[in-house]
Amino acid sequence: MKIVKERICPLIHLNCPPDINCQQCINVPQSPAIIELKSAVFQTLAEVSDDNYKFKDMLENDHNIIPHLTYSIIKNDNICKVVINTPKALHSLISLYGYKLNIHFSQENDQQSLQVRSSSRWCLWYIQRYGDVSAQTELVNARYARALVIAISTASGAGEEYDDEIWNGLFRISKFLSNLHQGRYNSATFPPQPLLVRRSVEQIEEEGGNEEIDSQLINKGNSRNIKDEANEAKGRILNYFIEKGNREPWCHPIDSTAWEMEQGITSQSIHFTQSI
Repeated sequence: MKIVKERICPLIHLNCPPDINCQQCINVPQSPAIIELKSAVFQTLAEVSDDNYKFKDMLENDHNIIPHLTYSIIKNDNICKVVINTPKALHSLISLYGYKLNIHFSQENDQQSLQVRSSSRWCLWYIQRYGDVSAQTELVNARYARALVIAISTASGAGEEYDDEIWNGLFRISKFLSNLHQGRYNSATFPPQPLLVRRSVEQIEEEGGNEEIDSQLINKGNSRNIKDEANEAKGRILNYFIEKGNREPWCHPIDSTAWEMEQGITSQSIHFTQSI
């Protein structure tokens, strides 16, 4: 965290918007590399600050980050709307989720293919995270949940055993199902979407997602806590059945294993053909 504060946070001030008169502004010649660097900085800070309120307060108080984000937020929102309204754009991005997966020509080509997959996944993540209900509906129509399973598909031999990709895939499954089920926090325009939850869970099952997630429950990972994120994703799926069957409140995933044992349910015995 110290390195992030000392080395990364100051990069917020690369070519600050002139209208905010930032006293910490670092003026450098603008270039595609600088734009990419700044994008990576904001992406890193978003990941680090997730559920870390002290870090968020530091960004607001010490770096006045909100005015720095305004332009990017407006720009990204416009891009998101353009992508969603472009016919077949989401389908194309989702197709790139598995671009040249298991096709190996050379190390250089493999790295380029991985970059294509990673970039498409990040694009879809931002649409998932910030898109409205219509955007989530389009994601479900494009079978986004199925694509998320592909991102973690190491159990069936699909390869790409990279900790970051596996962890990100599990994390996105958890967040996707959670937001659809609960609605977006403090947003009247994004209420719970039970039908979209059901369709997404069906897509996960059809792609063998339960088995894929189970296979990660023993994966400690080298740089990520994959096991815990797998349990989180599994819990989100099980919560769908808890509420559908018992109409109990949305419980924390940590209770999922106990509930599963009590009900005599395994991932192989879960069926998604029942209607809500």
